[in-house]
Amino acid sequence: MLSEGEKEKTIRYISDRHCPGGGYCFFQLDEPNLSDTWYALGCLMTQQAVNSDETTEKYLSRFVDQTQGTSGLYRLWYLFWSYRYLTGTIPEQLITHLSSCPVPKIFSSGTIESASLFESLYCYAVLCKEAGIPYSESEKRKIQEDVQRWQHPSGGFGRDKATLIETRHAVAILHAFDIETDTERIYSFLTSCIDEQSGFVNVPSSHPGYLEHLDAGIALAGLLNRPVPNRTQCLLYLDKCRNANGGYARSGFGGNSTLEYTWYAIRSLCGLYNKPGWNW
Repeated sequence: MLSEGEKEKTIRYISDRHCPGGGYCFFQLDEPNLSDTWYALGCLMTQQAVNSDETTEKYLSRFVDQTQGTSGLYRLWYLFWSYRYLTGTIPEQLITHLSSCPVPKIFSSGTIESASLFESLYCYAVLCKEAGIPYSESEKRKIQEDVQRWQHPSGGFGRDKATLIETRHAVAILHAFDIETDTERIYSFLTSCIDEQSGFVNVPSSHPGYLEHLDAGIALAGLLNRPVPNRTQCLLYLDKCRNANGGYARSGFGGNSTLEYTWYAIRSLCGLYNKPGWNW
């Protein structure tokens, strides 16, 4: 996957972004945020390089009370994974808040910030599955109806048109609730998103693709239990996205490394090499 030298350089890139007061910030300032902390700990987990970190535990604990309802769902997401990677356990309060959280609605208009109309429901479904929170058959049927109404004839899912990121989210939601999917149709959509230069694009026949699209394509293949159809292309593009400092940029055509795109790259490599890393 990564050579020992590359691995050490990536671990150093991440460790250099640890904040004195706990947490991580890719700007190398003492201004940690939950998303960068999740990205950093996820990378370190896959490299078996997570060490005891009381300052980050203390930093995370400040936000546990702010994870109630759908408005706190993203904080809950970051905290759930960060605690799992750092300590191996999830605070009971997070599980309680998740259990009482209403099922997020899919809004047809979406939001400006979101790349997927399924994003909130994706977070909720995956967390419930990982936490072992039960659901009723009526809830399962409602979610199946709500998600499948956005499937297009191409097999992909999306608002106005099918996108790779939204299809990955939709399939993950259905899998989390043990709902069968039309694997062949969806895999056909995945192959239509192949790009010779960047591995995958978000919409068929568009260009260029970015690291988040390659990440979505590899994850979707894994969810479908199918091989990544263009594995060699994906590996080549990941190598282009890697910078000299050990981090990864969004594009193989240049750009600064960030913790976010380094996490996308590392978990994509895990998917390509069938290594434990990210199953959703």
